[in-house]
Amino acid sequence: MEISLHIPEYLYDKVELLIERIPYLSEVITSMSYDEKNKVIIVSTKEIKPDVLPITEIKNHYSDLCKSLENIRHIKQKIVKSNLDSEIKNIDIMACHQKKKDYMVEREIALINQLDYVFIKIAQKYGAHLREYPSILNKNNMSLNKYHINFPQNIYGITSVPHNYSKINEFRSKANSDSYQRLLESTGEFLQPCICYHCYEELQGNRLDEGKILTGRGKCFRHEIEWRKNKFRRNEFTMREIVIFGEEKWVLNIRNQIMEEVWSFFESLGLKGKIVTATDPFFFSQDVKTKGTYQMMSNAKFELIVNTTNSIESSIASFNYCQDMLCSKYDIKNQTETALYSGCIAFGIDRWKEAIIDYYGWEWQNWPKFNTKRGS
Repeated sequence: MEISLHIPEYLYDKVELLIERIPYLSEVITSMSYDEKNKVIIVSTKEIKPDVLPITEIKNHYSDLCKSLENIRHIKQKIVKSNLDSEIKNIDIMACHQKKKDYMVEREIALINQLDYVFIKIAQKYGAHLREYPSILNKNNMSLNKYHINFPQNIYGITSVPHNYSKINEFRSKANSDSYQRLLESTGEFLQPCICYHCYEELQGNRLDEGKILTGRGKCFRHEIEWRKNKFRRNEFTMREIVIFGEEKWVLNIRNQIMEEVWSFFESLGLKGKIVTATDPFFFSQDVKTKGTYQMMSNAKFELIVNTTNSIESSIASFNYCQDMLCSKYDIKNQTETALYSGCIAFGIDRWKEAIIDYYGWEWQNWPKFNTKRGS
């Protein structure tokens, strides 16, 4: 079934903000298309009758969504660097029909490791200490960073069977009939959506007499819309992050230097794309108005966007400046009891791998040769 959602005139310059949020109106939505000429978004749904509750909910939620975005200030993205011949505007809204697999073969694993080696070398050039963290964020850590409040659409909570004799037995009996969900209890823990919060937790309560840089790699998990998943957008992916702690000018300087090095590496691979100002994927309009607007106006966040051979854009790295906000929350200060500043560089290593395969094909002999001494 298809539903036509007409875009109100006051949102004509905010269509992307609207389109980003429509997939979250209901689980029954299976795809979207955008009629730019008539300013209409066509939403496809699972086979259900037009008068049933989900359809009414979609229309009501859409109306609420439009109203919530009405007073948001639209700030255009700034292009900081680009090696594109021309700008092709592509709004990522369609259902994805790319074939994707849930495993990697040897050559992909080797490519992932080669890429990560380059990112480690860049981090170590600036004195970064290597770390490996668990895939779970505990309740206390999440309560400090508030990722689950800012981005609830992305989180994966963890449940478990209580260590209780009767409940364990009941779960076993119910599991055979797939009716065990009510017996699972939340632990207050989450699968990590990113690596950096572990770095803040490690330094929580510390008083540093000089800047510090940590880098870690791990599996990250985000609850993506099922029909939007593809080779570049997954629920589970590998990320390397470089997290910088120190005084304001030093943090900004390191972030900007690493951004230059990463752009140089990107171009050396023969990839095409750009670095642009960006915001985090805040779900609620009040967060977009405040935090998102600040990020765009202050150059707090940049993203490296790769253009694939079929003109799809995908962010493969981000360069973030967090001011003293997170260090204040985690009580990370200098010797004079002043909260430190921090920044974070994140690499979506799977996406780098997919970009190289997209450009050069499946045969590893055709892949670009890396300068594995980069950063040394």
